[in-house]
Amino acid sequence: MNLHDPGHGLRRVNTSDFLSLIALALFATYGVTVLNTILPLAFLQPAWLVTLISALLDSAPLALLGLGLVHLVAYLEPDDIRVQGRRDAIARWAVGAVIGFLLLLPLQAASAFQGLGLVARSQSSAMQVAIERAKDFQRAIDGASSVADLQQRITTLQGPGLQLTEQSQSLPELKSMLSERLKESIKSSRDVVHSPWNPGLWAILQRTLRVLLLATVYALAFAAGSQRQACDLSLLREAQMHWDLSRARVLRRRRQHLSVRQRRQQLQEREALEALAQRRLHPDALTARPAPIKVAQGPSRALPADMAYFHQLSVEGGEQKQSLELS
Repeated sequence: MNLHDPGHGLRRVNTSDFLSLIALALFATYGVTVLNTILPLAFLQPAWLVTLISALLDSAPLALLGLGLVHLVAYLEPDDIRVQGRRDAIARWAVGAVIGFLLLLPLQAASAFQGLGLVARSQSSAMQVAIERAKDFQRAIDGASSVADLQQRITTLQGPGLQLTEQSQSLPELKSMLSERLKESIKSSRDVVHSPWNPGLWAILQRTLRVLLLATVYALAFAAGSQRQACDLSLLREAQMHWDLSRARVLRRRRQHLSVRQRRQQLQEREALEALAQRRLHPDALTARPAPIKVAQGPSRALPADMAYFHQLSVEGGEQKQSLELS
């Protein structure tokens, strides 16, 4: 094939236009399918939420394939400004698809919560009906006056008739036997209704797991083909870069903490070795007792000899002065 042949470029343009038309048809099919499924709107009904989630997930491969074809056309026509602008616009719109699929996670959680409430209410009502019907049978058994009357009462309540071998028994024996059967029936009904293997509970669990997995997969797939405005990287690549940066920061912080801990441990070991070396160099320093400290006594209140002499002279001089003044 000659790449410089003018017909080659024409065929490439025709192929790009054909792929663009296929992508447009896929987007239109996706929109029509979803709208046809979810209309009329009923936001508060659990069944409508289940229908909405199923429609978005079941038709998601159409939109994903259309997005892939748009990127393929842009790859085939790198110089066509119109094709590149269309790719950029659809890539920005794909960001909304990523957000929408991520919003399906809490929406499915709300739907599952409502479904579990409905299952619990249905179990409670079914158990209540079984208990009321058992009470009716018990009243019919207790009020029967004969075997024929008991047979008639059970038939009236649309219950199982008595067998031929049972009709030959006495009325008290039949009443006791039917009462025991009734208790066993109530117990088995309670076990079935409150069993963790309830089909309704497993249906909700399976649907929830399916939605969680598919919504996550489709969100990642659309993120690989979506771009924010004024950004050359895809949304998935941006998220991966942010994840790598945050993980690198966490690892660096952990290494710093580990380094500080190792330095602290080395310092403690060094101090312990120095203390051990000091004890080996001066073994008598630990056994030597310090000399007793003598406490200095304060000065005596008694006057010294010279001070006592001058004090005595002053006292005698004062007495002589007083005697002269009196005379």
